[in-house]
Amino acid sequence: MSTSLAQRVVFRTMLGNVLLVFMKLSVGIMAGSAALIAEAVHSAGDVIASFAVFISFRLSGKAPDQCHHFGHKKIESICTCLVGVLLILISYELITDAIGNLREGDLAVPGVAALYVTIACIVIKEGMYRYTINAANKVKSQLLYADAWHHRADMMVLSAVLVGVGGARLGYPILDGLVALGISVLILRLGIGFCRSGLGDLIDKAPDENTTKEIRKTVEVIHGVKDIHSLRARCHGSEVQMEIHIGVDSSMRVSEGHNVAKEVKTTIMREFPEVSHVIVHVDPVSEKLSPSTT
Repeated sequence: MSTSLAQRVVFRTMLGNVLLVFMKLSVGIMAGSAALIAEAVHSAGDVIASFAVFISFRLSGKAPDQCHHFGHKKIESICTCLVGVLLILISYELITDAIGNLREGDLAVPGVAALYVTIACIVIKEGMYRYTINAANKVKSQLLYADAWHHRADMMVLSAVLVGVGGARLGYPILDGLVALGISVLILRLGIGFCRSGLGDLIDKAPDENTTKEIRKTVEVIHGVKDIHSLRARCHGSEVQMEIHIGVDSSMRVSEGHNVAKEVKTTIMREFPEVSHVIVHVDPVSEKLSPSTT
């Protein structure tokens, strides 16, 4: 993966999020839009999330050393958890404020500037999504894919803000407050999702079942592999580490068994770029017990 390209993309989109914070917050306050102010806080969370992604790319990309034999990829998971906790705290404050405004009847009609800024932000966010997803396709980074879809999710949230601001200006000011509350709940869900994802990696969560099935199918057709005794894998940041036990003909020489194991490792890492580390254990299998003869 081209770490330098990923870092440039994340840094530039982070600057874009900073611009969006100032746009939404200033216009939200002047136009009196609770939904736009909530979105400004959401964008502030995006800035922090982008910064965490940027730092994690820099630190997790460091090569293994004497103290970290398997690299530093779990830094990504730690940063993900921290971002999740921060977003949960932010959402709590926003939900409290939104409910308070609805109870007290503080339902001011937003100015027309809120409408124009929301439309501009939607266009900017969609551009950030396309820029990031193109880079993710080039470097094959799952973390960058997630960051890209985060931008797309923000664009969808902004569309909801547009509905709220527009509805308020058409004579339904309660829509602005309700949308602010809805956005706060979305931020809460996002924070919980980040925490679950990061904690899952930290406790060695397995990759999705389809990935392990595809790896198994790929290995089964390699010449010399009689069967697969076990296949275990764990997420390691944006990468996957795994060990696999294969059976080979018991009459095979040690050097031949080694070559089969080498082919298994090479094939897995070629066909599944997210796999960064493979341990292949070779077990002898007698011909009469081989699945190919039953």
